[in-house]
Amino acid sequence: MKSIQYTFFAALTLLASGCEKEITLTLPNPPDQLVVEGRLERLKGAPNGPQLIILSTLANYFSGTATPRVTDAQVSIRDLNGTVYPFNHDTQQPGTYTNTSLVPEFNQPYTLTIVWRGNTYQAQESLVRVTDIDSLYQQFEAENTFEDGGIKVAIDFSDPANETNYYFWELLEEGQNVIKADPGNSQNIISSDRFFNGMQVIGYFPNEEKVFEPGAEVTLRQIGISRSQYDFLFQLFEQTGQTGQLIDVPPAAIRGNVVNLTDPRKPALGYFGVNEVAQKTKVIQPE
Repeated sequence: MKSIQYTFFAALTLLASGCEKEITLTLPNPPDQLVVEGRLERLKGAPNGPQLIILSTLANYFSGTATPRVTDAQVSIRDLNGTVYPFNHDTQQPGTYTNTSLVPEFNQPYTLTIVWRGNTYQAQESLVRVTDIDSLYQQFEAENTFEDGGIKVAIDFSDPANETNYYFWELLEEGQNVIKADPGNSQNIISSDRFFNGMQVIGYFPNEEKVFEPGAEVTLRQIGISRSQYDFLFQLFEQTGQTGQLIDVPPAAIRGNVVNLTDPRKPALGYFGVNEVAQKTKVIQPE
């Protein structure tokens, strides 16, 4: 088995006299464990872009390198009627598989199938609805003990009554996600409607830390997620504290909904979701 060695010096104080001891750690390389970042989207009131499935494998936790991308898999999605949508590998974006014809519909499951290195992986989800964003607006907030002052963005939305809903928010500046999924921010990025079921939510800040400059183009994406997807994201954000990308491997393996049909002892990591998305965009104005 290949291994990576790390050497460091530990200073030990023994009876008021110091000594140095060299310690060598031998850490095994991780197995080729598949990591799946997959989300079918249906945009409210807008044409759908391409659907993306991103595949990678685990990297050594201390390697300091990007997760290796999987470029030799067969990827497809099947709907309830048996229609199969193939996903083609994008050679310009290694590990990314795309389809431009699939637009998810409500009230039917979608089955993701991945064939890779003699193993067949599957996951199944149905499209989850989301309520509209009533308004997206900027608001100046004064500096306080915990946060910088400046222009921030907030939203209003109305949660549907008599049903349980789960939300996931993405905040983009010039097309780049600016929300970091650290443990302290995880409750802002995802939420259930436990405390606001059927209510109008006014002045919600998906990210109270981000300050925007005038002229910046900001897009807020409100995504409907299932209870199991909410649980997965909550565990992921609590453990990683990194960038919120599902392919950023956390310290402990978090099981998603992708199963290995060939060998259950070699499960995949990650989650396959099917989500309706409401979004609004605005350009920040001088205060």
